[in-house]
Amino acid sequence: MAYGGAAPSFDSYRPSQTPAMAASIDLDIREHFELPDQYLDSAISNDMSLSPSKYSLSIANPAVEIPAAVQSFVTSLRSTSFKHIIKSFRDLHRHGFIKYLTSSDFSRILVSANPRLLFPTSTMARQITPGTLPEGNPYLKLHKRFWSDINFVLEHMLLSGHHLTAMDYTNLMSKAMWTQRRKLQTSFWNRMIESGVQPTTWAYNTRLAMVAGTRPANSLRKFPLVHDEQYLAHWRSQEQNAVTEAMAIYADMLKHGLYPNSMTVELLILAHARIGDIPGITKIVQNVYGITVDGDNTNAQPIISEGSPVYPTPRTLKAIAVAYCRNAQFGAALQAVEHVSRIYGPQINEATWNILLTYSYAFARPKYGILPGDTTSRLVEAMKERTAGAEPNLQARDIIIRSLTRSTDLEELELAETEIRNSVSYFRTKIQHGYNLTRERWVSAPAENKAEVARLEKKMNDELYQVCMWKDAMGYWLYALLRGRWELMRVENSPLVEFETAQMNLLEEFGAYWHDYRPTFEPPKEAGEKVIVGERVPFRYKYPASMVGLKGFPAM
Repeated sequence: MAYGGAAPSFDSYRPSQTPAMAASIDLDIREHFELPDQYLDSAISNDMSLSPSKYSLSIANPAVEIPAAVQSFVTSLRSTSFKHIIKSFRDLHRHGFIKYLTSSDFSRILVSANPRLLFPTSTMARQITPGTLPEGNPYLKLHKRFWSDINFVLEHMLLSGHHLTAMDYTNLMSKAMWTQRRKLQTSFWNRMIESGVQPTTWAYNTRLAMVAGTRPANSLRKFPLVHDEQYLAHWRSQEQNAVTEAMAIYADMLKHGLYPNSMTVELLILAHARIGDIPGITKIVQNVYGITVDGDNTNAQPIISEGSPVYPTPRTLKAIAVAYCRNAQFGAALQAVEHVSRIYGPQINEATWNILLTYSYAFARPKYGILPGDTTSRLVEAMKERTAGAEPNLQARDIIIRSLTRSTDLEELELAETEIRNSVSYFRTKIQHGYNLTRERWVSAPAENKAEVARLEKKMNDELYQVCMWKDAMGYWLYALLRGRWELMRVENSPLVEFETAQMNLLEEFGAYWHDYRPTFEPPKEAGEKVIVGERVPFRYKYPASMVGLKGFPAM
């Protein structure tokens, strides 16, 4: 493979004595795995008189007058957040109106409890104090309350005589996967089998997603860029690793007459990636899609007909890219993604490009030296040619600009300045403008429409987080460009006045982002219950000592 070989050892991972900690590798499974629309649509049935099971104790006669409070509650299930739904559900319980709810209503309540919406990363990230190690996972308290509410709904659902369907069990196992409760997911699975409910392919997929690599609930540490040899040796020596568990689940699915779909194949690929089984990944790609990653695929033809459940999708390309890149096989990732996209037709979307850009920049850094230094810039050109209208996200833009400003070539620094200018324009017209529009809609929204106000407030909060992230990134880009020009001046021994002129021009153009994010140093942390770590600077940029005292720079 173009840049293959053994994964480099970065000495950033040490297998723990605790199995749960040893398995703490993050493959973004929670961001990748998603149930289809029929599992996520709260409008499961519009029939308000859907009769419950024959064992139900609830009122099944549609002639019985349904209280207005119950009708209002059922109607709001499609547009209200789970936080408000559970509050209204407890109110119905206090007034003895639970008996009027059908099994369909209970299913809608369970669907509305979506961990992806309840615990967004942007919200949780702000609960960790920079410069300190958290006393515990900030998710744990929220997860405890979340499952307490779910248990309250399930308890009264069963007391009313309703029975969980395969869709209900799959949703519950998906929530257990998202909240990293493996024992709880196993409990739901066992209960489903014991109750005689036949599992679906998606029920098996939720189990595969848990095996393929979610973070353990007690770990917030940073993970290494790729799997190092010590990690791989540890897991390959284990009798029960991700691959053996995943293949056992897959075999059980086939045994019960169920067929895999594209998500099943992706999760199996990621399970092999978790233990660094490159031949296993390549074998899946070859057996399922008929593609030889390292071979000649010029005349290759699709071996899967369009419409097949395992036909590759853009998500498949992302899974393949992640699997190979996590094991330092960047060349194989490019080849596999290119061949699958060309032969089967799925577009290489922005999420896949961002994965490739991230690893191309990381592997090209002088610290690792796995790829040539111009790999990222060449990949950007390929992205623009292959994906019409593709706009890199903030992370991808940051990678592009970092790779350009790392050079001492004037042409690349000018390209970096152009990228910064384009990114600032995109920020003003899209990110900041979008936030301002949402804020205006939130201000003018009628107060009595609580659901709409809550939705706009959540959207505005997320967009404000993005605005702050962009501003911080733009502050860093200005610093990186100035530092790159400073290093160029030293290499070429050009006059200082040229640098100062360029610097003042940049500060004049981008000054709004510079002055808001100039360096501020935090005082040392006081000893207390929190674990003490080294002093940390929020604005993390280190200037060369020779730049101290120049115009526009603070005294260091």
